[in-house]
Amino acid sequence: MKSKFHSKKKNLRLDVNHDINFSLIGISSHENDYRLVWAINNSLKIQYIRTDNLVVHYPKLKIDAEFSRFAYVDEERIMTYYLISNRCPDGILFPEIKNIDFLMQVVGELNSKSIDALLKSLRKIDIISAAYFIKPEMIKNIHRITPF
Repeated sequence: MKSKFHSKKKNLRLDVNHDINFSLIGISSHENDYRLVWAINNSLKIQYIRTDNLVVHYPKLKIDAEFSRFAYVDEERIMTYYLISNRCPDGILFPEIKNIDFLMQVVGELNSKSIDALLKSLRKIDIISAAYFIKPEMIKNIHRITPF
């Protein structure tokens, strides 16, 4: 006897929207992270400091990959700048932008004029071969670097 309450199984998908309150700049440079940080610090007159590595778990590979990370807090403008490696020996942080070696994440309000000025300054650094704005919402796993 069939129950009149029998229904088909439904699959629901939960989309989590992370608030993206940062700007993202992709940087290509064949130098090591510490050389790039030194060059950026000298050129932009800031003080990136080494912080804990960004650890990302890859369940399929059953590994934790560690990406170098540096931070600079601009208390005057109420902004935090991170420089994160997009590569490590165990993989790539964001495969859809695998041509990028580093990401500069700027947490706080940064208008388009300020972004353009920052890009112009970065492009003047001789060990940076390219720097450009990346729309964070275009990256599949952007939650990996979303500040909480």
